[in-house]
Amino acid sequence: MFDRDLQSLIHLPAFSHVKAILIGRFQKASNVSMDLVKAMIETKKELSGIPIIANINVGHTSPIATFPIGGTCRIEAISGTSRIWIDKH
Repeated sequence: MFDRDLQSLIHLPAFSHVKAILIGRFQKASNVSMDLVKAMIETKKELSGIPIIANINVGHTSPIATFPIGGTCRIEAISGTSRIWIDKH
């Protein structure tokens, strides 16, 4: 299901403006491992060169962080550590 959702985003006309992709942590019951997420991303040539941070605590997880839709943010990912700043929402 996530693979189809990701492909649907790629087909949106505004996808050409995407600067980065942030993916929340999947619930354990979903059986979606990070290896599977990486494999799905690698099959999408449109994603090459776009920074992607996955397994972040947003959505229906615990601990939870609210991530506003439609805002702007800055991200930093260095050596397996990432930080996200919400600039405007």
